[in-house]
Amino acid sequence: MTQIEQVPLDFGGFAVNAYVIHAPEGDIIVDAGAEIEKILAATTQPVAAILITHNHADHISALDELRSETGAPVYAHPTDADGAGIEDFEPLSDGQELSLAGETMKVLHTPGHSPGSVTFIVGEDQVVGDLVLPGSVGRTDISGSSWEEIEVSVRKVMPHWTQNTRLYAGHGPVLSAAEEIENNPYIPPVGL
Repeated sequence: MTQIEQVPLDFGGFAVNAYVIHAPEGDIIVDAGAEIEKILAATTQPVAAILITHNHADHISALDELRSETGAPVYAHPTDADGAGIEDFEPLSDGQELSLAGETMKVLHTPGHSPGSVTFIVGEDQVVGDLVLPGSVGRTDISGSSWEEIEVSVRKVMPHWTQNTRLYAGHGPVLSAAEEIENNPYIPPVGL
């Protein structure tokens, strides 16, 4: 049974999350902003892959170090990889089924916070990067971001939500999709 473990990191005094997906045949790391020792300490199996939700510094600053430490391939959306100068990566595309370490997850391209942001659907759960944050959504007042796109992206991930869906966000605690529908003013109302 695949488990997703949150790894809270300190990026120069700013709290950010990485995640380790404990899949049946290996670990998959999502985002590598800082403190790779902490990320690696959360692994329990060989690292099969490193996934990137988006290319902002607080999510990729430790990527090169983590890649050289683990030898794992990096998966990113081409728009964000190119925008951050990430080389030698496996390109992610919207609707892609990604089979890694005995787990199959779905990739959704969810721009808005950054042009190449992606969400990973793992079972009923989603690793959303900075698409949905506690009571909010990712910032849209920075270069490459778009309020219109983030609205469309939120509506794109919601049909995959169930009463039990957990949202693994780039910042803050693990969220309940049902609670965000109820309490987050940026999430359109919908019945689960």
